[in-house]
This record gives sequence, C-alpha cells and structure tokens, in this order.
Amino acid sequence: MSASSLAFVILTPFLGIFAYAAWHEWHRARDEGPGTYGLAYDPETDSTHVTLLEEGETGYDPATEGTPDAATGAPDAGTAPEEDKTT
Repeated sequence: MSASSLAFVILTPFLGIFAYAAWHEWHRARDEGPGTYGLAYDPETDSTHVTLLEEGETGYDPATEGTPDAATGAPDAGTAPEEDKTT
C-alpha cells in the first residue's frame, strides 16, 4: 500500500466524524438559532466540560469563582506537599 493510500485510510474516519458533527451542529443552529457555549462545573464528578448555555446563563469561571477545592478546604493540586520536619 502506498503512503498516500495509507494516509487516506487513516484520515477518512476523522473526516467522517467531523462532517457528522458539523451536520448536526448546522441543524441545531438552524432550528434553535446561534448557540452560546461555555464552561460548566459538575460537582458530582469534580470536573468541568464545555456545554451549550441557556439564554442569560453565564459559564463557570474558575478565576472569579475560585476552585472547588478552596470551598472544601482541600489542598491545591498544584502545590507540593509539605515535608516532615521532625528529623
């Protein structure tokens, strides 16, 4: 199999998935109007995801709303643990 044939076989599923998503988004936009996407926080899974926001709703902004760990008192994930200084 030549290199161009191999590249075609590898890239075809990605092109199909992109076309499928674009088709559904076009139909959604045609039926419901332009959408506003934003970041949403799910406390059940402690994660964020991009979602379609309702009219007048604002997305989750960790810079202004703080991290979820700050509210629970858990240590930040980005800080190094303190070393034991009893020695």
